[in-house]
Amino acid sequence: MGKKVIVLAVILVLCTAAAWAQSTLDQLASDLQTVFEELGEEVVPNLQTASVLNHGLGSAQLGNFPHMYFSLSTGATVAPGVLEFTDDEAKFENYGLIDSFLEEAGLNDSDVRDITDNYAPYPSMRAAIGVGLLGGYEVDVQLGIVPSALSGAIPVDGLDASITTIGTRVRKVLVEQQRGIPAISVGVGYVYSMIDFGFDLNEVDPVEFGGEELDLTGDLTFEAQTHSIGVDVRASTRFLRVSYPFIGVSGYFQRSTYKAGIDGFAADITSSLTGTTTTVDTNVQPLSEQDFNDFNMVINTGSDIKLAFINLFIHLNYAIDTRAYGGILGMRVQI
Repeated sequence: MGKKVIVLAVILVLCTAAAWAQSTLDQLASDLQTVFEELGEEVVPNLQTASVLNHGLGSAQLGNFPHMYFSLSTGATVAPGVLEFTDDEAKFENYGLIDSFLEEAGLNDSDVRDITDNYAPYPSMRAAIGVGLLGGYEVDVQLGIVPSALSGAIPVDGLDASITTIGTRVRKVLVEQQRGIPAISVGVGYVYSMIDFGFDLNEVDPVEFGGEELDLTGDLTFEAQTHSIGVDVRASTRFLRVSYPFIGVSGYFQRSTYKAGIDGFAADITSSLTGTTTTVDTNVQPLSEQDFNDFNMVINTGSDIKLAFINLFIHLNYAIDTRAYGGILGMRVQI
């Protein structure tokens, strides 16, 4: 009789541990789905802003026909921070578990949160080529590609990421630069932008929670694609012979698709009570798929510095809707 009681007690403890493990993973899966949804709503509008920044064209009129140029530029958009939503316990089924993961990732440090809650940089690099045509028309093509092969340069095991941006603008010089009269141009543009991010959760160290240890498995994926089409209006003048300050506004309709989730989400959960490890799958595969349809207006200003066939330029930008701001530095070789 005593042995039967002991066996039943052991079975009860193991079943309780297994049920706890299942419940824990299901709660985590649901909370991670919330994280992906909230993160998409924070990040995608700012990715949209970064995608339509005009790197190559500064002055409203780059020169008389014929001319062509090649430029390289880099910059960033700085937007209001990310992860603020993780302070709202009501959004999560098991806030303590999410909090443990934030702690493990070093995101609960007050100095770190002072930055992440207020600032989020979105870097941007482009190469551009443009030509001036008859009738005051100019055609510009911009390209920015960071292939996944460069992920190896980032010292994070299991990371695979790539960024692609390609766009074109065609504009018409409506008013040519004259003494006391600024140059004015108007144009249309199309930009495609894609960011693809993957991470192997097997590379994450086990996380301690409630005396238990969670060792996660699965592949985290993050993908956002944006199609943008709109207009650019710009005015510029000549100042001190070599400086060409400008001001302009760009208005773009943008459609984005966003997907984030974990494929094959599971965990090995080791119980401190029994010392046993339970492998748990979940029926709640964390996933967020969202569509964004927005109109984005960006004010831009800056100046070209023309030194013979070398042109240096600085662009400053402000997105009205997302309250994101940023800058671009570049060099243009023009003939």
